Amino acid sequence: MMPKALRGMLRFWLFDVGSASFLGTGLLALVMMLVLAFSGKYDAMPIMLGMMQVSTCAAIAWQLNRLSATEWASLVPGYAESIQWQALIVGIIATMISLTAAILLPLEAAVQQVLLASLAGVAFIYFCRRHIKGFYFSFALFLLLPFTPEMTAFLPSLSFYLVPLAVVGLIYLIRADLRAEVWHLEARSVYLNGLEMGWFWLPNLGSNSLMNRLDRWLHPVNFFVGPMLSMMLVLLPALALLLGLVNYFVGIELPVLFIMGQFSAVACTLVHWSRVQRWRATETLYILPGFDGKQGLIDAFASAQYRLLGYFTGTMALLATCTLILKPDFTLLIWSHLVLSTFCVCAFLLGLGCAARSAMHISLSMLVVICHAIWLSTALVALREGRDLTTYVTLDIGLVAFSLLTLWWGKRKLWREALA
Repeated sequence: MMPKALRGMLRFWLFDVGSASFLGTGLLALVMMLVLAFSGKYDAMPIMLGMMQVSTCAAIAWQLNRLSATEWASLVPGYAESIQWQALIVGIIATMISLTAAILLPLEAAVQQVLLASLAGVAFIYFCRRHIKGFYFSFALFLLLPFTPEMTAFLPSLSFYLVPLAVVGLIYLIRADLRAEVWHLEARSVYLNGLEMGWFWLPNLGSNSLMNRLDRWLHPVNFFVGPMLSMMLVLLPALALLLGLVNYFVGIELPVLFIMGQFSAVACTLVHWSRVQRWRATETLYILPGFDGKQGLIDAFASAQYRLLGYFTGTMALLATCTLILKPDFTLLIWSHLVLSTFCVCAFLLGLGCAARSAMHISLSMLVVICHAIWLSTALVALREGRDLTTYVTLDIGLVAFSLLTLWWGKRKLWREALA
């Protein structure tokens, strides 16, 4: 039974854009973890371990959703069973790698963090089985990663002995749900929307003068993403400001600026993900009035990217300034590091995105997002330990020049040969 279930496994998991993107992110996390291990820098490694787990679980949830979108899955004997066995094997392999690394490396509470990330991932898979559109919230898995050390320290040690039982129980419930119903009416729309929009969801703010002005200001960089980019630019800073006020009045320490920096990077990646996935719409954009030929379209797109870059940098500067005013231990060096690093990662991702010609190229840019998370995390650790951040800010200034060079290079690569 098992060898038969493994037939076509590589093709099914590695040649699907969605699955390969998530698994590729997990593989990049593994590579980064090995690099950090050889360099003796263990501070950011728990994030890498969690990244491997949640990326694998997101890939499994994606493939099970794809299975539910396949109308003929029930007509082919053993097809659904094979996919379920393959999903189980992929999950076991990723968990074994993570647990082995957690045991061998000198990391505090690493095994507990792997178990916690695994539980969150499997719970997300079950949530997606019960609510098909729940897959749009896959980004919440990755937002959970910076909080895993605090959650591990908060939970009683005895509770971690129950985590494997909870994981097995959720797997049983997922299996029971798949036996009861494989095909789902809404799964196909989630699958297609996920391919085009990068598995991201925000509530619809409707049409109003503010959103219309913002859409016009962003054009044509928002042409492929649609109004969701404008909603991100409005909702995410507002949410960050609200959480910052909660931090101040309640006295908790949510990493609001860290999350805002990560969301800015993801939004820049999403711009070119949707451009690559909706490449057929490029000709429609080209024939719209307002562009002086192909070079005029490229220049307009590049100018809109500069405006988007300025928006993210200005938003981070504003939020960091509010934190600087409200928190006495928040220094100007931290302010500079957060603003400059946000500028660098956004400019670098926009430049790389211009040169991308396939979804796999965009998926590789997740390595930049991971590096940005590590860069911010190590700086925050250095701050907690009382170390000086001058070195970080100096490197940020050097990275500004490199990111601007990448942005210039990307413009030269954008639609260089054809409008695709």
